[in-house]
Amino acid sequence: MTESPFNAPAEWHRLFDAALNNTLDEAAATRLAELLRDNAAAREFWFLYHDNECGLAELAAVEPVSRPSVRPTVQSKKSDSWLGQRSLVAAAAGLVVGLLSASLAWGYVELQSRRAITLLQESFESGPGPLVIGVPIEPGHWSGDYSAIVSEQQGVKPASEKKMLRFLRGDFQGRRIPSSHSSDVFRLVDVRPYRREFADGGAVVQLSAVFNAAPFPEDENFSATLTIFALDASLVGTEMLKAENVLSTESLAFSRSTKVVMDRDPTTWQKVSNELRLPPGTDYLMLRMGMSNDAKSQDKRRDSFAGHFADKVQLVIARRAEIPVP
Repeated sequence: MTESPFNAPAEWHRLFDAALNNTLDEAAATRLAELLRDNAAAREFWFLYHDNECGLAELAAVEPVSRPSVRPTVQSKKSDSWLGQRSLVAAAAGLVVGLLSASLAWGYVELQSRRAITLLQESFESGPGPLVIGVPIEPGHWSGDYSAIVSEQQGVKPASEKKMLRFLRGDFQGRRIPSSHSSDVFRLVDVRPYRREFADGGAVVQLSAVFNAAPFPEDENFSATLTIFALDASLVGTEMLKAENVLSTESLAFSRSTKVVMDRDPTTWQKVSNELRLPPGTDYLMLRMGMSNDAKSQDKRRDSFAGHFADKVQLVIARRAEIPVP
C-alpha cells in the first residue's frame, strides 16, 4: 500500500524541509532522490510541499500596508532564505536524474515567475542506441528510421560531451522506402504524472534540439524539424500508432516547427524549437525529430542522411496564460 500524501511520514517532512532550507547532507540528499524516484505519493506531496513553501515565502516578502513598522526581521530572513535556495530545490529534485537514467530529468526551475518542469533531457551519452523499428508504441526509448549514436564524425563534434545522434536512412527495419526523403526518430513520453499542470488546458510544452551537418554538395538542401503530438492512452501500446498518418489524424493536437535549413558549416549547431498547448485529456506526447532532403533533382537518391546529426534534446512543460482576445 502506498502512503497517502496527506498522511505523510515524518521523514518526508524532515527531508523536504532540509531541502528547502539548504541543510541536506550527502546521505539525506541521496535518500531524498531515492524517495522521489520510487514513491509516487512522495512526489505528489513534494509538489504540494514545494508550492506551499513558495507561497509562504512570497507572502513573507510582502510589506504590510497597515502596519509597516512591525515587519518582523524573521520574515525577511525567511524570504531571503527561500530566494537563495531555489537552486538547491532544483538540484535536490534533479538528483533523481542519475538514478533514473542519464537522459531523463525531473526537477523544478523558475522561469520568468512560473514553474517549468523538465520532462526529458537527452544528450545521447548513455543508454541503449535508438531502435530502428519505426514509431515506438511504448515510452522510454528512441525509435524510428535507421540512425545511430556516434562520437565525432566527418568534422562534426557533438554539441555537448562526447556523443550525438546520427541520421542514416529514410526507412526502417522491415520496410524499405526508396521514395522517402526524410529520416525521422521518435520518442513517446508519459505525461500523466503532470496532469495537474495542464488538466485545464493552461500549460504549454516546449521541445528543442540542435542539428548539424557535414559539408554537402551545393545542389542539395537539407532541413530539420521538430513535431509534438498529444495523444490519449487509447493509442499507446497498439500497432495502430505505426499506421500511416495516424499520428496527425488521431492525435488530440499536434504542432510542427518551421523548417530550419541546414548550413554547410560543421562547426555550427543550429537550434530548432517547437511548442504545443496541451489539450485536456493528454496522456502521452510523441516527439519527432526529422531531417529532410529538400533537393529537387529526381536523379539522385534522397533517402540517405549519413552526414546529419542531432543533439541536446530538451522537453519542458510550464503554465502559460493564453493570449487575451480583444
